[in-house]
Amino acid sequence: MSYQRSRKQKVGAKARRIEDRELARIERVRRARRARVRSITLRGIAVVAVLAVLAGIGLAVRAVVAANRRGPANMASDGLLVSSTDGLNVTASPSAPLPDNGTPTPSADLKSSGVTQVVAYVDYSDPASAAFWATDGASISQMVTASQGALTLEIHPVAVPSARESFTPTPVTPSPSASATPSATPTPSATPSPSTSPSPSATPTPTPTPNLQDAGYDYALRAANAFACVANGAPDQALAVNDALFAAQATFGSAGLTDDQLVALVQKAGVTAKGTDKCIRSHHYERWVTQATARATTAVPFDGVKPLGTAPLVVVGGHQYTGKVDDSAAFTTLFLQAYQEASQAASAASGSTPTPTPSDTASAVPSTGPTGSPTPTPTS
Repeated sequence: MSYQRSRKQKVGAKARRIEDRELARIERVRRARRARVRSITLRGIAVVAVLAVLAGIGLAVRAVVAANRRGPANMASDGLLVSSTDGLNVTASPSAPLPDNGTPTPSADLKSSGVTQVVAYVDYSDPASAAFWATDGASISQMVTASQGALTLEIHPVAVPSARESFTPTPVTPSPSASATPSATPTPSATPSPSTSPSPSATPTPTPTPNLQDAGYDYALRAANAFACVANGAPDQALAVNDALFAAQATFGSAGLTDDQLVALVQKAGVTAKGTDKCIRSHHYERWVTQATARATTAVPFDGVKPLGTAPLVVVGGHQYTGKVDDSAAFTTLFLQAYQEASQAASAASGSTPTPTPSDTASAVPSTGPTGSPTPTPTS
């Protein structure tokens, strides 16, 4: 009896051991599965976190790149619009920067308000652009200042590879009164002598060498970039920088000014805005210059005016100037035509149609026209 009980006890103990081992195995499997799930979960969380960080970095980088590629402030039309309201100072019209590859917003047509608008697409490495500005630029600037809002100027800096062509100044025709009257008796002084030969100082200054190669195009980009940097940081000094860039053209060869020289030129023109020198040296807006030039060579926002081909392209009151770049009289004629049209449009908009009189014209148009002399009174 005791033997059988002992046998049963042994069998029961063995079964319990087997059962305990099975339970232990099941627990080990359960713990291993739980650890595996925890590991996968943690790794998934880590991956999601990394992806989120990378996405954040990507968005930040994209935002920085987009900010670096956008155009300069105050040039939403691809040009800088300046005018004067007090007759003393020229100020720029503010506007938000244009996004990369954005669509420019043309400046509003103010003809019905009696405003004459001058728009100039200029290349700072182009002799023809420089000749136009040397002939009429100072007078345009003076009229913009004196007009107290009746005349605006919009400058579009461009870099056109085909713009750097030969430019030959218009020859000056001698006045008939300067011709010598034949004398009845020749005098010894009429005989040419070495002392009467032209002196070196009397020799006309040679036309600056046109920038025809890549070096010239590179300078056109860098000079337009310098103007854009000023328009972004110190827009009210941009007109002075525009003048200085054209004045400097006679001092350099095909390579143009260096970046350091451009910085010095801008500073001499009165620009002290922080970051302008860095903007110039880093060529910050060259991408925008290229895009703005491409847009202008595709279309310009003026009815009947063809896209930019060669610089300069000058539009006055919606009419393209087609005269010689150094013909001040031709430009004066177009300007007076545009002024009359703006005056008539303003009169029509106000409901009255008075005929301009000489006194009306003299009071509305600055006293110095594009020639620097008293403005001719247009005929009605």
